[in-house]
Amino acid sequence: MFRTAIKYAPVAGVFMVIIYHLSFFIGVNPQIDLGHLFFDLVLIGMFIFFAEKDFKRYTNDGILHFWQGMTIGFIVYTIGSAVFLIAQIFYYNFDTDAVINYQSAATNFLNERSKIYVEKFGQEAYELQLEEIQKVTKWDLIQESTIKKIIAGFFITPVISIILRKQPN
Repeated sequence: MFRTAIKYAPVAGVFMVIIYHLSFFIGVNPQIDLGHLFFDLVLIGMFIFFAEKDFKRYTNDGILHFWQGMTIGFIVYTIGSAVFLIAQIFYYNFDTDAVINYQSAATNFLNERSKIYVEKFGQEAYELQLEEIQKVTKWDLIQESTIKKIIAGFFITPVISIILRKQPN
Protein backbone atom coordinates (compact mmCIF):
# COMPACT_ATOMS: atom_id res chain seq x y z
CA MET A 1 0.00 0.00 0.00
CA PHE A 2 2.80 2.40 0.96
CA ARG A 3 4.77 1.50 -2.16
CA THR A 4 1.83 2.33 -4.42
CA ALA A 5 1.23 5.68 -2.74
CA ILE A 6 4.92 6.55 -2.91
CA LYS A 7 4.85 6.09 -6.70
CA TYR A 8 2.19 8.77 -7.12
CA ALA A 9 2.96 11.24 -4.31
CA PRO A 10 6.11 12.94 -5.67
CA VAL A 11 4.56 13.26 -9.11
CA ALA A 12 1.50 14.86 -7.53
CA GLY A 13 3.78 17.33 -5.75
CA VAL A 14 5.57 18.21 -8.98
CA PHE A 15 2.25 18.76 -10.75
CA MET A 16 1.11 21.01 -7.87
CA VAL A 17 4.23 23.12 -8.35
CA ILE A 18 3.74 23.28 -12.13
CA ILE A 19 0.07 24.29 -11.85
CA TYR A 20 0.95 26.89 -9.21
CA HIS A 21 3.54 28.56 -11.42
CA LEU A 22 1.50 28.22 -14.62
CA SER A 23 -1.27 30.13 -12.88
CA PHE A 24 0.95 33.20 -12.76
CA PHE A 25 1.56 33.00 -16.49
CA ILE A 26 -2.15 32.95 -17.31
CA GLY A 27 -2.75 35.94 -15.04
CA VAL A 28 -4.21 34.22 -11.98
CA ASN A 29 -2.56 34.61 -8.61
CA PRO A 30 -3.08 31.29 -6.80
CA GLN A 31 -2.51 33.01 -3.44
CA ILE A 32 -5.47 35.33 -3.98
CA ASP A 33 -7.90 33.48 -6.24
CA LEU A 34 -9.94 30.89 -4.35
CA GLY A 35 -10.90 29.33 -7.68
CA HIS A 36 -7.41 27.85 -7.65
CA LEU A 37 -8.56 25.63 -4.78
CA PHE A 38 -10.82 23.87 -7.29
CA PHE A 39 -7.78 22.98 -9.41
CA ASP A 40 -6.05 21.69 -6.29
CA LEU A 41 -9.03 19.47 -5.51
CA VAL A 42 -9.08 18.07 -9.05
CA LEU A 43 -5.32 17.60 -9.28
CA ILE A 44 -4.88 16.00 -5.87
CA GLY A 45 -8.05 13.97 -6.36
CA MET A 46 -6.79 12.67 -9.67
CA PHE A 47 -3.54 11.38 -8.17
CA ILE A 48 -5.31 9.87 -5.17
CA PHE A 49 -7.79 8.19 -7.50
CA PHE A 50 -5.06 6.67 -9.66
CA ALA A 51 -3.02 5.54 -6.65
CA GLU A 52 -6.05 3.86 -5.07
CA LYS A 53 -7.14 2.34 -8.37
CA ASP A 54 -3.61 1.03 -8.95
CA PHE A 55 -3.50 -0.53 -5.48
CA LYS A 56 -6.97 -2.01 -5.85
CA ARG A 57 -6.36 -3.49 -9.30
CA TYR A 58 -2.75 -4.65 -9.24
CA THR A 59 -1.90 -5.26 -5.60
CA ASN A 60 -5.07 -6.19 -3.75
CA ASP A 61 -7.06 -8.39 -6.18
CA GLY A 62 -9.80 -5.84 -6.88
CA ILE A 63 -10.54 -5.09 -3.23
CA LEU A 64 -10.09 -1.72 -1.59
CA HIS A 65 -11.26 -1.15 1.95
CA PHE A 66 -12.12 2.36 3.05
CA TRP A 67 -9.21 2.52 5.50
CA GLN A 68 -6.80 1.50 2.76
CA GLY A 69 -8.10 4.26 0.52
CA MET A 70 -7.80 6.78 3.32
CA THR A 71 -4.24 5.67 4.06
CA ILE A 72 -3.18 5.84 0.43
CA GLY A 73 -4.85 9.22 0.01
CA PHE A 74 -3.19 10.57 3.16
CA ILE A 75 0.24 9.47 1.98
CA VAL A 76 -0.28 10.91 -1.50
CA TYR A 77 -1.47 14.35 -0.40
CA THR A 78 0.97 14.62 2.51
CA ILE A 79 4.07 13.75 0.52
CA GLY A 80 2.80 15.72 -2.47
CA SER A 81 2.30 18.74 -0.21
CA ALA A 82 5.79 18.27 1.22
CA VAL A 83 7.26 18.32 -2.30
CA PHE A 84 5.21 21.46 -2.98
CA LEU A 85 6.44 23.01 0.29
CA ILE A 86 10.09 22.42 -0.60
CA ALA A 87 9.57 23.93 -4.05
CA GLN A 88 7.84 26.94 -2.48
CA ILE A 89 10.74 27.51 -0.10
CA PHE A 90 13.15 27.52 -3.04
CA TYR A 91 10.87 29.80 -5.07
CA TYR A 92 10.46 32.41 -2.35
CA ASN A 93 14.15 32.34 -1.47
CA PHE A 94 15.28 32.88 -5.07
CA ASP A 95 12.56 35.28 -6.28
CA THR A 96 13.00 38.32 -4.09
CA ASP A 97 10.08 40.14 -5.74
CA ALA A 98 7.52 37.38 -5.05
CA VAL A 99 6.27 38.85 -1.78
CA ILE A 100 6.19 42.38 -3.24
CA ASN A 101 4.25 41.09 -6.25
CA TYR A 102 1.77 39.35 -3.95
CA GLN A 103 1.32 42.50 -1.86
CA SER A 104 0.71 44.54 -5.00
CA ALA A 105 -1.76 42.04 -6.44
CA ALA A 106 -3.60 41.65 -3.13
CA THR A 107 -3.83 45.44 -2.68
CA ASN A 108 -5.18 45.84 -6.23
CA PHE A 109 -7.66 43.01 -5.63
CA LEU A 110 -8.90 44.66 -2.44
CA ASN A 111 -9.04 48.11 -4.00
CA GLU A 112 -11.13 46.81 -6.92
CA ARG A 113 -13.66 45.47 -4.43
CA SER A 114 -13.30 48.24 -1.86
CA LYS A 115 -16.90 49.43 -2.11
CA ILE A 116 -18.31 45.98 -1.42
CA TYR A 117 -15.75 45.32 1.32
CA VAL A 118 -16.49 48.61 3.11
CA GLU A 119 -20.25 47.96 2.92
CA LYS A 120 -19.89 44.50 4.48
CA PHE A 121 -17.12 45.08 7.01
CA GLY A 122 -16.71 48.84 7.42
CA GLN A 123 -13.98 51.35 6.58
CA GLU A 124 -11.92 50.44 9.63
CA ALA A 125 -11.74 46.76 8.66
CA TYR A 126 -10.83 47.75 5.09
CA GLU A 127 -7.90 49.86 6.27
CA LEU A 128 -6.81 47.14 8.69
CA GLN A 129 -6.84 44.62 5.83
CA LEU A 130 -4.67 46.93 3.71
CA GLU A 131 -2.19 47.18 6.59
CA GLU A 132 -2.14 43.41 7.06
CA ILE A 133 -1.35 42.88 3.39
CA GLN A 134 1.81 44.95 3.82
CA LYS A 135 2.88 42.81 6.80
CA VAL A 136 2.78 39.53 4.83
CA THR A 137 6.04 37.60 4.75
CA LYS A 138 7.25 34.81 2.49
CA TRP A 139 6.62 32.31 5.29
CA ASP A 140 2.99 33.43 5.50
CA LEU A 141 2.58 32.78 1.78
CA ILE A 142 4.38 29.43 1.92
CA GLN A 143 2.29 28.30 4.88
CA GLU A 144 -0.99 29.45 3.35
CA SER A 145 -0.44 27.77 -0.01
CA THR A 146 0.74 24.50 1.54
CA ILE A 147 -2.17 24.36 3.97
CA LYS A 148 -4.58 24.84 1.04
CA LYS A 149 -3.10 21.73 -0.59
CA ILE A 150 -3.41 19.71 2.61
CA ILE A 151 -7.01 20.82 3.13
CA ALA A 152 -7.88 19.93 -0.46
CA GLY A 153 -6.41 16.45 0.04
CA PHE A 154 -8.15 16.08 3.39
CA PHE A 155 -11.57 16.70 1.86
CA ILE A 156 -11.20 14.80 -1.41
CA THR A 157 -9.63 11.61 0.03
CA PRO A 158 -12.77 10.27 1.79
CA VAL A 159 -14.89 10.93 -1.29
CA ILE A 160 -12.58 8.95 -3.55
CA SER A 161 -12.12 6.21 -0.94
CA ILE A 162 -15.88 5.76 -0.67
CA ILE A 163 -16.29 5.65 -4.44
CA LEU A 164 -13.54 3.06 -4.98
CA ARG A 165 -14.09 0.84 -1.97
CA LYS A 166 -15.19 -2.67 -2.68
CA GLN A 167 -15.72 -5.32 -0.10
CA PRO A 168 -14.96 -8.97 -0.82
CA ASN A 169 -17.98 -11.11 -1.75
